[in-house]
Amino acid sequence: MIPHTSAGVQPWAHQIRTLGSHNAGGPDGVNAADRAVSAAEKLPGAVSMPQNDQTVIDLTSGESAVQENERPTKRQKLDVATGPNVRSAEGKGVSSPAAWRSAPLAHRARPAWSFQELVSETYAGNPATGNDARNSSSPLPFPVRPWKYTPLRQGSNTGGSREASPERQVQTTPYHLETPSVAPVLKGEKVADFSPWTGNHPEDVLNEQAAKQGHYDRTQVSQNESNTARPSLYAQLRHRSGLQVLSSVFAAALEKRQTSSKLSAASTFKPPPRVTLTDNKREAWLRDLANPNVPLRRLSRTIPHGVRGKLLLDQCLSKSIPIGRAVWLAKCVGANEIRAFKRKGTSGTLALGLEVKWIRDWTMNVHLFIEGVISGCREPEWKAKIAYAVRLTARLYFEHLLDQDQHLDWFLSSLEMASLDRLPIWLMVLGVYWGSIVPFRRRGRKLMEILLEKLRHISQTGQEILLEPMSHRLSHLIRKLVYEQSSSAVIPRSWDKYRNILSSCLATNSGDEAVFQALVDRNSYLQCCKGPGNVSQRSPLRQIITSLDSACSTYDINTASEACLSVIDDKEALIARVLEWCSTSFRQGLVRVYIAIRLLRKWRRSGVDTDHHIFSFLSNAKGKVGLHMDNVYHVVSELVRSQTFSVGRYLQWLIAKGIVDSHQENEHKEVCLYIELLRHIPVGRLPEHVCSLRNTLMLRAGFPPSEEGSIIDALRSLIRRLLPEIFGSDTRTNTDSTDNKMLFNQTHAVRSEIGQWIRSGVSRRSRNTTARGYHGHRSSHPDEVTFLTPDEFYTIRGIMEIFGDLSILADILNDAANSDNIIVLASVVDTLNYHFDSFTVIGAMMDLWRASVDAWSRVKSAGLSTRELVYSLVELGLRLPTEASTVAILRHELFRLDCRSTLAASSPVSDHMVDTISSEKWTSNEDLDQLLSSATGMEESMLATIFGNLCRRLEFIGSADGHLPLDDTCRHLVQLRSFNSKLFDTLLIRWIGQVLKSTPRPRLSKVLVPLVGVGCVSLKGFFALARKMLQLESSAAIPDAVELRLELLELLCPLSPTQRDTLNLVAYRFAIAQQEFLTKNADEILDLIRDTGDSFVAYANSDSMKGTLLSFHACSIPLLCHLLVRNPQSVVERCVQKLRGESRSTTNAVQKALNLLLGFNDKSDSALIEAEDALKAANDFSLPFCQMKLQLLFNAESGEGMKNGIIDVIFRAAVADIQARRSNWVDLVVTMSIEAVQQIRQRAERGFFSVALSDCSVGEPQVDEHSAQDIARVYLTIVEELAYSIPDTGVPSIAPLLTEKTSILLNKIVALQNSVRNLSRNEGALETDQIEPTLSTFGRHSAFWITALLRMTIIHCSAFTGSSAAGKPSILDQTRLLIAICIIATSQPPSGPVSESQAAACLPGQQRGQSLKGLQAYAFDVAACLVDVLPEDVRQHCARFLKERCPSSLHVRNNPRLLYLLGPVADLGTFTQSQAAAGSPPATSGPASTPSSSSNLGTGTPAGLQSSSPAMAFAGPFEDPSHPANRLRIQNRGRVVGAYPFRPWEMLEGAAPVLGVNDTAVALGFFSARKTTELQ
Repeated sequence: MIPHTSAGVQPWAHQIRTLGSHNAGGPDGVNAADRAVSAAEKLPGAVSMPQNDQTVIDLTSGESAVQENERPTKRQKLDVATGPNVRSAEGKGVSSPAAWRSAPLAHRARPAWSFQELVSETYAGNPATGNDARNSSSPLPFPVRPWKYTPLRQGSNTGGSREASPERQVQTTPYHLETPSVAPVLKGEKVADFSPWTGNHPEDVLNEQAAKQGHYDRTQVSQNESNTARPSLYAQLRHRSGLQVLSSVFAAALEKRQTSSKLSAASTFKPPPRVTLTDNKREAWLRDLANPNVPLRRLSRTIPHGVRGKLLLDQCLSKSIPIGRAVWLAKCVGANEIRAFKRKGTSGTLALGLEVKWIRDWTMNVHLFIEGVISGCREPEWKAKIAYAVRLTARLYFEHLLDQDQHLDWFLSSLEMASLDRLPIWLMVLGVYWGSIVPFRRRGRKLMEILLEKLRHISQTGQEILLEPMSHRLSHLIRKLVYEQSSSAVIPRSWDKYRNILSSCLATNSGDEAVFQALVDRNSYLQCCKGPGNVSQRSPLRQIITSLDSACSTYDINTASEACLSVIDDKEALIARVLEWCSTSFRQGLVRVYIAIRLLRKWRRSGVDTDHHIFSFLSNAKGKVGLHMDNVYHVVSELVRSQTFSVGRYLQWLIAKGIVDSHQENEHKEVCLYIELLRHIPVGRLPEHVCSLRNTLMLRAGFPPSEEGSIIDALRSLIRRLLPEIFGSDTRTNTDSTDNKMLFNQTHAVRSEIGQWIRSGVSRRSRNTTARGYHGHRSSHPDEVTFLTPDEFYTIRGIMEIFGDLSILADILNDAANSDNIIVLASVVDTLNYHFDSFTVIGAMMDLWRASVDAWSRVKSAGLSTRELVYSLVELGLRLPTEASTVAILRHELFRLDCRSTLAASSPVSDHMVDTISSEKWTSNEDLDQLLSSATGMEESMLATIFGNLCRRLEFIGSADGHLPLDDTCRHLVQLRSFNSKLFDTLLIRWIGQVLKSTPRPRLSKVLVPLVGVGCVSLKGFFALARKMLQLESSAAIPDAVELRLELLELLCPLSPTQRDTLNLVAYRFAIAQQEFLTKNADEILDLIRDTGDSFVAYANSDSMKGTLLSFHACSIPLLCHLLVRNPQSVVERCVQKLRGESRSTTNAVQKALNLLLGFNDKSDSALIEAEDALKAANDFSLPFCQMKLQLLFNAESGEGMKNGIIDVIFRAAVADIQARRSNWVDLVVTMSIEAVQQIRQRAERGFFSVALSDCSVGEPQVDEHSAQDIARVYLTIVEELAYSIPDTGVPSIAPLLTEKTSILLNKIVALQNSVRNLSRNEGALETDQIEPTLSTFGRHSAFWITALLRMTIIHCSAFTGSSAAGKPSILDQTRLLIAICIIATSQPPSGPVSESQAAACLPGQQRGQSLKGLQAYAFDVAACLVDVLPEDVRQHCARFLKERCPSSLHVRNNPRLLYLLGPVADLGTFTQSQAAAGSPPATSGPASTPSSSSNLGTGTPAGLQSSSPAMAFAGPFEDPSHPANRLRIQNRGRVVGAYPFRPWEMLEGAAPVLGVNDTAVALGFFSARKTTELQ
């Protein structure tokens, strides 16, 4: 059998190398070579190939790589005839060198007659090629492929079996001809100069003519034409009219060709019919559809019925139907379904509605298909299935076979609701629809928010490392979206939520920072206040106060200093604010003084001129209200003692200013603050000349220095009488109570002198006392011990607390920590606990704590009872977070000291003790001490007996006749509790309940103070028990409940320094517990005050309750003042919430407390006057109290007239504050009720619209235009700050006003532009210098009003959303406003573009910024915010209006920014008979042809349904905007009435079995289409 050369076998050149390498050495090979040589010699035209021209050909480079993976094809049987001519021709073709090296020619050449002939021709030139090839240096070839490069025959060896020869195996498949890849392709997929050999082609016939001339295609020439046209044409060219005749002939020929080639036949398109097939036939049909070799025209004869919806898509997926064929099937089914609606006899509108419904249902089926495929992601081959489903859906979308809006909305909602497990799949799908989502605002903004939310969710899952690839992907998409369409990141409604997330995405390079800052500015311009404004976050001075208040609880001076310095650069204002903060009466605590001292010292070391700034504060502090200048003098005195304040410079400043002389001339006036400072400067460390100058100036100021010396001597004499053991006895033996008053109200110079004298006296006694052992034993170490008695320590501590000199007290406590007295050491620790804040800020807390712990270790080693000291150390250590280990040791020690055996001691001695204790003659504390200290156990009956005796002593002591000591009794109770704490607590609670119900009731201040001081009772537990009993018990169960509540309030009243001067250990601990309760339980105290005030309602008209009411005010007013100034902001808010609408007594108490703090008198002035006073007294410190005052006044007045009057007062104050650039009014208003806030905002809105754009002639601004703008700016600021009071549904009355004012402004701009245009046409009408000022003035005014109206639009954006349900008028307002803003944003004002400075000056308040790129950018952003909330109909209507009524520059498709805002917009206009009759105005100018008759446009859809039809919702049939088909338009009477409506469901290929002339769904006759002639 003869093999075919092109049946998958290697070319001849490769066969040569194979034969040479296998058979050159054998005898058969030699014979074959000899025969090849002899055969070559017989050929007449054979040419010998030189030896050096042979090349080694690689066997791995096959030409037909497509066949590598195919099965070997079956060889054909060829009927071959032999003849000399054929052989001669073959010899010629092979011997040519060009044919030898050309691989393509090997396929097109005719096959060899036999394999031996082929070998003979190949080796004719060089018979020794085989041996040379074997010995050549070239590497061996790769192994040949089994079925492609198998040698056909080897020589003439026929002795072997034919079945064993692999080259003779018959292929099982027919041979298919393959077109060479290098062949030139003509139109219609025809290949030039390629005619495979079949045996009957004229080229295959070899005759004499073909041998001489070759073969060529002869052109059929008509017999009427001669061989040349030269004679005919030459004769015509010789005449003058020859060219015209030729031109006419050619024109006629072209016209005839155009007429004959024009398509005039009607469209014969019909979708393939559907028939009902059996399941087997349907499956066979679907398998044929999946086979690409089966043409679609064969399948288009019939398509199976019942394959629709999701079933169609599932079949395509299961059978792996190619995407193009699956889309073809979907089009066939859809076209039949849509045409079925028209065949049912329905009207056009109903048919179109049914078509819309079917398309939406089809889109929903596609969505279910995608969701089903994605949900089965764990099934086999899920990746391939998801890839196929995504590709198929994308093809359907881009072929416009889906509802575009519905599909994109579904995708975004699916992406939003996708879990983190399936999010990567949806992110992959996002790449398909990225180009359809990002270019438009409608979905680009939503995509940005979805991506940011997903990234935020990942950051909150706690699996950042595991989800890091997904985070990077999301960050990349967000960054890409920002750079492609930065306006999508303008999300003012959710900006605060996603700002940090977006910042993390834009932190890659330096350019990202500028982009992010631009987004920050744009979003901040579009945000409005949605809650009560916090001015403290915006005002630098408020931020300083906040930092200083936080330093009182954190004690971090470095952080407070950095926070203050970073807020403000004006050091004078900073230091003035610090001094004002530490001296204001609206803050509480001595810790403020030491914080100010530490800050001023720190800033002075850093180079700040603190002295000069202190002088400036003293000069300007006279007019400030509510300042305790004693604290300022205290700060200066501490600075003087630490040598961080220059006294000499201060004295020089007084002399240079002439302040002392001016004060001497006006002696009748009050002392100036800067002169009063002279009296408070300590002189202990001053040089002698400075002291002399100070004394001289004091004498000239009217303060003789001798008086200061006499006061110091008198105080020293008084202290000597109080502490004779330390300072020696005085000649005066009796102490007068009036002398103790000398300790108060002394200058800081006197206090500093006395404090240093006391400290030196204590230190001197410590040095003069020899070291001794404890209780008669010698000390084992040489440390000196300060022997202070508890009374002496109490006296010294009381004096230093009166002076407020805690820095000196810290040194005294350090000396007292070396005492051997447990009570003194415990008192030292309690003093640290009471002044914990101040000692921590001073920096002495940790040193004193360590000294106290060392003292405990020392006295413990001496064997003393240290329970009181350990108790105090534990209470203090709990406030030190770094001393947890030490506190644990101390707690263990306290538990060891309190541990007692609970077993009863049954003995006669015990019985005798019980009899002794129960006897009435028992009054000795020594016997009870001996019993409690020596007993190892106690029965419950014995414990109850002793407890009852001690409680009776407490009741007797609490009565008027009690004279026994309290401390011993309470100490015995503590010792008794150690035996059985559970029983003791039960007995104690029962006894307290009996005391509260008893008549007469002991004084709680006498009974409870020692119990709290020794630790038996806690204030929180006692007040909880008392409140529960007052609520549950009847009024008869607890007698005189009002008096009981008053006593409870009296227990909480803080002690003044005059009351703390002689507090012992127990009373001082009660003061610590009281301080802690006031700090942590403000709500319980306010509830107690409210309940006490409510209890007076039943006795309002009783004369006996007047004294009790006075007592209530005496207790509640100081307590309220203390609570309010301790934590102003939080306590004021809670006080307003708890005391709102309560009894008259409670309200009067609160108002009296506020009057006391604000410095108002208690006279019954009218509410309006009090409101005005509260507004005048408002500053950064008194603001919370003024808020509370106004709210109480507003709630107390029931008349509407009085409330309106208060609102008028507040409104006027707000206007005045804004004009003075103050912001206190905002905080005053936000605490009031929402109704009052709305009234204030509504007044501002009415004022704004009354002054905005009043009527005036064009180009002639009003005389008071600047004042109108100032007033409008004030009103706009009020509306902006109170925007949180706008309801969610908006204010319907605002929308028409905004629309009207914006339209007026637009009309003015357009009118002025027309006026300028008309003036420019009339030359000489006005001079240029007369027009430019008018244009410039109008440009400035219009810029302000544009900005103001845009800002008002942002504030009242909800008005347009909420009023959309009102109907057509509201939609009209929305459309008018959006159109006006778009036109203003795209139009250039007559005066030229508005600069950044002009735009920034027009913006109110915080909207002024350098990053604003003019009003146009701001207007576009405002329009974007409106588009986000307005309905879809408004957007479409706005786009249609801009297209039909505005110039072409405002068309949506001609302006990219408008296209982003209002797109995607359907540009497929429709055409109806009524529109043709009316003659629609031109809308667009595009290449189109006028149809011959309007009847051919019957396929158009009604105009009313154009926007809702998914089939018409695309711009064109092709995605490329420049495609000619997208520019096809319908014209009527020379006017374009819309785009040509392509129907995507009918754009089918191979729709009919037989190809027709106009077998398309498009009416080609409308477009003058012509037939084209393809190359045959």
